[in-house]
Amino acid sequence: MKIELIDVQGFWPAIWGMRHPLNSHHLMDSEAPEEAEYTMYEDNEGFPYGEWDPPTSFRFGPNDHKLAMKLANAGTDHGKLLRQIVVWADVTATQIWWSEADTYRMGVEKNSTSKMHTLMKNEITPAMFDFSPWGNDDSGYGGIVEQCENLRKKGEFDKLLSILPMSFLQTRTCMFSYAALRNMYHARRNHKLKEWHTFCDWIETLPYSELITGEEKDVI
Repeated sequence: MKIELIDVQGFWPAIWGMRHPLNSHHLMDSEAPEEAEYTMYEDNEGFPYGEWDPPTSFRFGPNDHKLAMKLANAGTDHGKLLRQIVVWADVTATQIWWSEADTYRMGVEKNSTSKMHTLMKNEITPAMFDFSPWGNDDSGYGGIVEQCENLRKKGEFDKLLSILPMSFLQTRTCMFSYAALRNMYHARRNHKLKEWHTFCDWIETLPYSELITGEEKDVI
């Protein structure tokens, strides 16, 4: 399993909205992110060129962080801010994991690579599967890969799909809200499927992941 983070957005508007119920915006102490800016310059010969100045990151203030943690840990009714913090990532996982991950629909969107359009174009090799449970013993799966490749060469798409192992890897660009990730994390952290452990370990690396895990942390 491989997970590649693309972007995380929404902390500032989520914190702003979090302050509405008690109209406590005057207590906000977080630093809002600044957008990237494009600046024009001139080189030594007077020719213009431009550069992007990178955006600054959102930084929690102690007051906002304390309230956000309180609301996040108070349940779905009070933790609405988690629905407004959004993560995009490319996830490459087996059909086994995708079938279980598809249980989670609220706050989750996916765009996947297509078997219909790509499966028949390239040679099918062991690298396209996760056979790690077999260790170094390829006697259990070598024949399957060979059979899949033979069907691909013959153009037998329907037959190929019917025998394609659940260990086949597929990449999807996924959008998760922090609320959805919190549900997934607490439901699957100790799951017997190892891919869930990898996924939950990745969640713990996200910015302010304590909003998801519930772990108490101090902000600097």
